[in-house]
Amino acid sequence: MFKDYAWIFIAVLLEVIASIMLFYKNKNNMNSKDTNRVNMIDSTTGYCDLNTAATAGIPAFSTTITAIKAKMVLVNGLNQIGAGTSKGVTTDTNLLRKTMSDLAMKCASATLGYANSVHNNTLKALVNFTRSKLDALKKEDVDDVCQGIHDATNTNIVVVTPFGANAGDVTDLQAAIDLYRTGTQNPRQAIIGKSQAIKQAKEMVREVIDDLLIGQLDVMTNTLQFSNKDFWNGYHQAREIIDLGSTSAKVRGTVLDENDVPLKNVLFTILKTGTDVKVTEVATDVKGKFIAAKLLPGDFDFKWELNGYKTVSEMNVHIAAGKELKRKIVMYELIIRYGDLAANAITNIDISGIDGKNIDLITVQVIGSAMKFYGSNTANAAPGVVFLEVAAGQTLVKTANEFGTAAGIGNGSNDYLNVQNSGGGQGHFTLTIELK
Repeated sequence: MFKDYAWIFIAVLLEVIASIMLFYKNKNNMNSKDTNRVNMIDSTTGYCDLNTAATAGIPAFSTTITAIKAKMVLVNGLNQIGAGTSKGVTTDTNLLRKTMSDLAMKCASATLGYANSVHNNTLKALVNFTRSKLDALKKEDVDDVCQGIHDATNTNIVVVTPFGANAGDVTDLQAAIDLYRTGTQNPRQAIIGKSQAIKQAKEMVREVIDDLLIGQLDVMTNTLQFSNKDFWNGYHQAREIIDLGSTSAKVRGTVLDENDVPLKNVLFTILKTGTDVKVTEVATDVKGKFIAAKLLPGDFDFKWELNGYKTVSEMNVHIAAGKELKRKIVMYELIIRYGDLAANAITNIDISGIDGKNIDLITVQVIGSAMKFYGSNTANAAPGVVFLEVAAGQTLVKTANEFGTAAGIGNGSNDYLNVQNSGGGQGHFTLTIELK
């Protein structure tokens, strides 16, 4: 008797080992980027399942999680075919049937709604099924019924869409039917080629990320950023795509001006945090895009620089092994005024078009001779009361309140700045206004 149990144990153990090997074979079928994305999706749904109380007040949250899981059932089945399993997918056929039936009921309900609205009894008969009717069908019949629902919905998809089903649902339903037929070895199965399966799996993963995660779940989670900071932080950690097959990292992104116009030749520099030690340096292309790759994990400072624009900095950024950071940077154009003045000469600067509310910092640099600055509402006016005097060789940085209020910038009292060389020789001044 002991020998009998031993053989049973060995048989079960071999089956478990075979399942584990098949799982990793399926995982390896995708390239590393796709596998990392699947791992991220699984981590995100797993985290949400463990924290349902945090999202209980958002009914659509659980609906979206369910939709993601249904997609991933199909992704797993397609990936198994792509891996070359000749005996069909090994995904639980009960789970495949549930996914297929869920999609079929969504399509049937929407199509039935349309059929009722136009009194089309022929179409109504093709899709008038309840879930209990589908569940009661034999396993060799349910896929044919679902195929009929698919075909009826697909034929009328344009008019059915306003009633709750879209082209993506129809595509997913067909994939579920094909996978179910493969899993049950149905002789009427639609043959799914390896390349076709891989392509469909990739497309579905992309749809999950773009439509269900970025488009829906991320947005809903952001409503909890302040009321449940712990859940919000944990969710975004789960959402990180970690490259388990690589120890290097990268930073990519786009740089635009305040009018959303891409900026070319912006110098993006990565420094070891808190130092001037340069790690790498790249420039943006004509589309404002940049990428810094093959970075070792660590803590860094980021800097984006372009002549005529305010420098953008981001300090103490941690990059984990295999992580890809994305940044969308907006750079604001600097307002620069400068001039050369002989002793006691005066010049005027037009500031009428500058909104004082948008001013961040003002830098005044003087070389060669001291300068005095006055506010005026008239061009070429004689100096009034001085509000700022800068010595030769001095550079002053002023806030909007410190400089702008005294100069009358943006409050309607002054449209000009008068600059006077108050020293005894030739002088040069540079006035740089940084906007927010």
